[in-house]
Amino acid sequence: MKRFLALLILFISGLMPMALRGQQFPSRQATLDGIPIMAGATDPDIQKFDYYHYIFVDRAIVMQHDPALAPDRHELLVFLDGTQSPGDQHAGKGPVAFFRVAEDLGYHVIYLSYPNDHPASAACNDDKDPNAFERFRMAIIAGGHFHNAFYEFTVSHADSIENRLTKLLLYLKRTRRRENWEEFLNEDGSVKWRSIALAGQSLGGSEAALLAARHEVARVICFGSPKDYNHARGEPAAWYREESTTPRKRFFALNHDQDNQAFCPPPQQMENLAALGLNKFGAAVDPVHAKPPYHHTRIFTTDYPGGKLSSPEAHGIFLSKSDVFKPVWAYVLSEPLEKGR
Repeated sequence: MKRFLALLILFISGLMPMALRGQQFPSRQATLDGIPIMAGATDPDIQKFDYYHYIFVDRAIVMQHDPALAPDRHELLVFLDGTQSPGDQHAGKGPVAFFRVAEDLGYHVIYLSYPNDHPASAACNDDKDPNAFERFRMAIIAGGHFHNAFYEFTVSHADSIENRLTKLLLYLKRTRRRENWEEFLNEDGSVKWRSIALAGQSLGGSEAALLAARHEVARVICFGSPKDYNHARGEPAAWYREESTTPRKRFFALNHDQDNQAFCPPPQQMENLAALGLNKFGAAVDPVHAKPPYHHTRIFTTDYPGGKLSSPEAHGIFLSKSDVFKPVWAYVLSEPLEKGR
């Protein structure tokens, strides 16, 4: 009996490390498909917007250094989605095809959940305060209270984008050490912003752009954005013209000719991009009719596939048609930025 128990203990002790390893370090395919992590698991103070983050990483690149694949880029792509209805946050994991391109280029990727179930920033369109859009967005980025004649909300510091990203990275540093998430943190536990590439759709694209204005990041990619146009003043939001910590040459914007979301039609969208100074890097390019490196432009527009589209269809087309737009995704994720243009 004692011999049987001893053998049983040895058998179980051999299985347990295997089981634990399987839980802590899932397969390469699992990480490619996205691993869900509840925001509240990273910070007990995150309660009101306790939705899933997803992480994506090619372990063959960052852990095994497979010579047949791209080298580890040592950069993290953080993606912020657009406005969603309350309760939709648990469905889906963002534009996975775009994330797969980033993985193939050697990025770590985070699809970050954040308080994006407020009405769009169009609540600021008719506000005469030139800083209304900035106040709206900073309440979501850093936490705070926003109010004007049209809308009011409060985001706690715990629920802010900055805190959620910080706490997620600290959590990943503790729980997934072999994947090297700690390289995106400073020694004091703060985010190493210069190793971060920001991207976002709609509301998230504008949040990414303002984050990049406040922190120096590796690059920023705005899909269907930025949309902050002040109708009361007849001009782009004031923050576009403010000095940016991230050089403007690191900004990219991709918009559709029939996208009128947030009451910001294409002519006003182009005013926004001019206010950001992106037209200094060349005229807008339609990637359907051009090839990389697209004259090294920072502005992309298209009317693909031609014919009449609804505004919501047009708004998301750059992320919904992977068979068409993969080359431009690769360009905005990898175009060299520190030399020449």
